[in-house]
Amino acid sequence: MTQTSFTFIDNEYEIKPWDKLRNLAEHYHEQKFLKIMKKHGFVENIVPVPLRSRYTKGRRWSADEFNSCFDAWMRGVSLTLISANLNRNPQDMIYKLIDECNRKNIAFTQKGRSEGSVNWSKEVETCASELFGLGLPAWKIAVIFRVDFEFVEKKVFKDRQGYGHVKKNPFTINTDHKQLVNKQILDKIQLSDFKVFEPFAGEGRFTEIILSKKQVTSVVCIEENESTFEKLSNIGDPRCRKILGNNIKILKQIEEKFDLIDLDPFSTCHEQIDLIWKNLKEDAYLFLTFGGEYRRSFITSNRKSMLERYQYNDTESSNSNYLEEVPHYFMGNIAKRSCSNGYEFQVLKAVRYANYCRFWLKLEKSKDPSDWYRKSVIENQNGQRFINLNIPRFKEIRHEIDRAKKEGFNL
Repeated sequence: MTQTSFTFIDNEYEIKPWDKLRNLAEHYHEQKFLKIMKKHGFVENIVPVPLRSRYTKGRRWSADEFNSCFDAWMRGVSLTLISANLNRNPQDMIYKLIDECNRKNIAFTQKGRSEGSVNWSKEVETCASELFGLGLPAWKIAVIFRVDFEFVEKKVFKDRQGYGHVKKNPFTINTDHKQLVNKQILDKIQLSDFKVFEPFAGEGRFTEIILSKKQVTSVVCIEENESTFEKLSNIGDPRCRKILGNNIKILKQIEEKFDLIDLDPFSTCHEQIDLIWKNLKEDAYLFLTFGGEYRRSFITSNRKSMLERYQYNDTESSNSNYLEEVPHYFMGNIAKRSCSNGYEFQVLKAVRYANYCRFWLKLEKSKDPSDWYRKSVIENQNGQRFINLNIPRFKEIRHEIDRAKKEGFNL
């Protein structure tokens, strides 16, 4: 059965407004999703994308299709609407858009390109939860109800039943553990006139942990999202310098040296990695997140992005095998960049969470790190593989956060 929308049947790539989109015929959809829509009274909603389960095989981009996508983004069209027209996962589109922006030396942004959440209601949320529970991707739910796709993703994961020991949002419990490890490693560092840089500061949860240490003299925080920055601005400590702006532009300008840099992106920090080395002291720490790009390996274009960004060349493996291997090659590529900038590093801890991987590194400047690199990395046809990397899945070490919370850890 074909999985294309009418725009591809007709080979049309013009991005049309919501009121110009057409319903697909019923045979494009899995009946279980149509039954849920009918059950909750949304049978009249325009459904311009095939309602089919998650992890369907990706398809190739055409030049005309991407040109249409890029032109729409340039004009400020919402990512949800572009997804509705092209039958594309918006995260997949974002990776392509970022790469094109880099080639054209344009700053990528999602500002002004959101449908918001005005159409979200209790009735919509109930229907969305059932659709997601049966396997419909969050971005297609966003298209059905004309809501920002990231908002929907957070909502359906929050309400999804059966996660963890207490049915808790996996994003939250993973973040709790990440912050616990952040704190544990920070507790072990001999702090003296300690300076920290957070190019992806978010709402400032880690920032507050850092500022709880009296020996920390300054924290520089960058956040691009205005609503998130408002929450970050609630931190009133004078040691914290908060900047609203694009971290790539700022990284190219800032010359200050730091004891710790935390790269914790929602999606990717591959560009930022190349820019931070001049800002690290000779003995420093790098906390690093392999973000949403890691989990999107089922998307064909994302695997191509992994090749462009980290030299990991694997288009044939199953999704599960890919997810097992790519963290090792990601770290091998980081080791190559580290070596080229005169640093060796030790992996203090690594974890595979539900949707990303996290690494805590201790760096040391070296006159000749090439010997360390040869002992740490094997280069093969797939790229650079970091050896002896212990990276347990979160479920294997979940007991750490469970025990910590029983002992009073609560941030």
